[in-house]
Amino acid sequence: MAFKKSLHNFTVVEAQNLALGQAGAVIIDGTDEITGPFIAITALAAAVVDTSECTTNLSGTVPATFAIPVGTTIYGQFDSIELDSGSVIAYYK
Repeated sequence: MAFKKSLHNFTVVEAQNLALGQAGAVIIDGTDEITGPFIAITALAAAVVDTSECTTNLSGTVPATFAIPVGTTIYGQFDSIELDSGSVIAYYK
């Protein structure tokens, strides 16, 4: 499982910058694994994330894939992301 670090481990300014995507971003619209680390993912088109090919801090029973509806942003620690379909913008940590 990936390294877990919460926003509580950052200074106030660092946490605000992370939340606002100030470290940059990349648009992902293919099915290749893209290496982060990323702090948030926003779906530009309905997307399906292949969690079996990603390194994240998701806990519990994680499905092999999950959908992100268009316009939705999810937050977490994503060391890498692989899509099965769709398009996302992934914000670097």
